[in-house]
Amino acid sequence: MKRAIGMGGIFFKAKDPKSLKAWYKNHLGIDNLFHWLGVDDKKPRYTVWNIFPASAEIFKGTDKDCVINYCVDDLGLLTKTLQAEGLAVHTTDADENGKFGYTFDPGGNKVVLWEPSGKSAMSFAGNLDRVTGLGGVFFKTENVEKIKEWYGKHLGLPVAAYGASLPWIDPNHTDAAAPALTAWSPFKSDTKYFAPSEKSFMFNYRVKNLAELLKQLKAEDVQ
Repeated sequence: MKRAIGMGGIFFKAKDPKSLKAWYKNHLGIDNLFHWLGVDDKKPRYTVWNIFPASAEIFKGTDKDCVINYCVDDLGLLTKTLQAEGLAVHTTDADENGKFGYTFDPGGNKVVLWEPSGKSAMSFAGNLDRVTGLGGVFFKTENVEKIKEWYGKHLGLPVAAYGASLPWIDPNHTDAAAPALTAWSPFKSDTKYFAPSEKSFMFNYRVKNLAELLKQLKAEDVQ
């Protein structure tokens, strides 16, 4: 049985979500969806990207600033399997986007599990001349090895020394010689890799032309 097959969503807190979302849209071209194709079945899928206030329902049960959603093939079967492995899995109401459930990893991170309905999402990730996809998801934790072991065992992530690489096909480059990759990696709580940010998470965005984008951002007074 396949467990997690890709990144279904990344959600994070902000004091002023509306202004911050406008910043991302104006400067990086990000709207709210990153489209991709499954490597094995070529099915169209998408990763939801969104910013919420701390009181949002998505953060219920966790004090973390970021929640990650993992796309799965069969939520019912995975729920039974995880429960048999000793995990408490909570299911929520299904909607037009699919079926949802969630559990918590050993670090207290809320892990959302999503079985997509297959309904086509029409909203794209904005200006593809800037950010074209999700390149990496990184988060801090007290025990890196324990976290990697947990995700490898229960979600089936292909965990290696530095984390995992989740492959997908870019819908705009289906003839690429190799699939695109989204890196997934936990870091020690005292890492300096996220500096100068003091946040507990960091995202990497794939871009079309880094040198040109840096020029554009500088012209827009973005440091």
